[in-house]
This record gives sequence, C-alpha cells and structure tokens, in this order.
Amino acid sequence: MSYSNNFDHQHSTGKSTWHVEWCTKYRYKLFKSLYHKNICMIALDEAAKKIGIILLEKEVQPDHIHLVIELPLTIAPTNAIGKMKGLSAKIIFVLRPKLRLRYPKGHLWSSGKFMVSVGYITLEKAKEYVKNQEVHHAKYYLTSESPPRSEA
Repeated sequence: MSYSNNFDHQHSTGKSTWHVEWCTKYRYKLFKSLYHKNICMIALDEAAKKIGIILLEKEVQPDHIHLVIELPLTIAPTNAIGKMKGLSAKIIFVLRPKLRLRYPKGHLWSSGKFMVSVGYITLEKAKEYVKNQEVHHAKYYLTSESPPRSEA
C-alpha cells in the first residue's frame, strides 16, 4: 500500500488520521433541533478549513460531537482538537449569541476529549512489515532496483 503525498511537509510525508469526540459543557443538549445541529456542522467545517484539518466524517449529537479527521504533520492531535473546539465555539456564539447567556464564561465545550488514531493498515500488518524489513530491503540491495518510496 502506498500513501498519497497530500500531506507533504519539508522532508516528511504521511497522514495522521483520528477519531475524536467531545461534549458540550455540562452535557447540555444544545443540538437537539436540526437548525442548531446545522449551525454546529457549519462551525466545525469553517474551523477545520481555517486550521487546515480535513474532516472525513462528522456527526453532531444533541450533547456531543464525533469527527474523523486528517491532520497535517505540522499539527499535534491535542493542539488540533483544542483549536477546533475554541474556533468552533466562537463561530457558534457569533451565529447564536443567546447561547452566551447559558455559557457566560464563553466555554461551550467541556474540557475533556476522546481521541484514537485510525490506521490505514492493521497493527498486525504494520508489525509484519517492520519485522520483514531485512528481507524486503535485501531484494533491492541484491539488484540494481531502487526501493519504493513508501510501502506498507
């Protein structure tokens, strides 16, 4: 399997894909109505675009958010989530100013978050690939062929 180069940075290439989730502060069910759910979706799209995150999937529940995101190699996952939460909250407060009455300190989201990396290959396949590197590279050293840039 080859990785696409859409996240090249200086001398690095790769993808960082994450499933993330976070909740509204106090688990208030702010996004029960379709109207408020759509406002949240717009805010998430705009925040991701501004930060440089690709949203692969998103789902807004009444009191929490689920996202599958791709991050550039220049952004640490926890920093990306912090920026997403902060910027999306600002956008939501601009679009729905009355929410500020419920959250006078401006903290729409709880401080917690859930994050887990999502792989393009299974753990077993990655371990097998690493374990067989000597054999993999030996075939290229014994011939004049150049090894492929990235393969898993």
